[in-house]
Amino acid sequence: MFVLLLTGPPGAGKSSVLTALHDRLGEVGVSNAMIEVDELERCYPPLGTERAIAHVGMLCASYREAGYELLFLTATVEDDEYGRALLAATGAEGRLLARLEADPDTLRTRIVEREPAGWAGLDDLVKASQLLAGSMPTLSGVDVVLSTEGRDAESVADELEASLRERNPSLLAVGIQSGDH
Repeated sequence: MFVLLLTGPPGAGKSSVLTALHDRLGEVGVSNAMIEVDELERCYPPLGTERAIAHVGMLCASYREAGYELLFLTATVEDDEYGRALLAATGAEGRLLARLEADPDTLRTRIVEREPAGWAGLDDLVKASQLLAGSMPTLSGVDVVLSTEGRDAESVADELEASLRERNPSLLAVGIQSGDH
């Protein structure tokens, strides 16, 4: 199994970009699966990092057993330890770690536009996006950094697909040429 882990601060567009790539590859017959780790961790009371990572491991094993060779994960990787644990849980033989970034003001605007008005967690999410926009550039092991500033999900997915093809061209041999969608 090969895993593409896409990270970035809240508001960077992880889900939109990876959904665009996932759908595009699926349309041309490239078998792939997608896990949104932040959604797995969305529970009350909090699940805890160790258990959430164990869930990722179980899902990856299930996808592997079902024959999926390519797995996409989105996650808000806040530090190297979490990133390493998440990648290890996948059991993947190969990996590409990509980080999305955007200007902190853009992140704030996207979050405010996306989240429901009056949501109690809005201020905390905006603050987290600002902090992570500053700290994520120090993550180690990142293979590619892509800006989402002033771009749509499809154009960022084009670049991500090109990086994926460069890293492991045989995975996408059935698929399209980059940019043909």
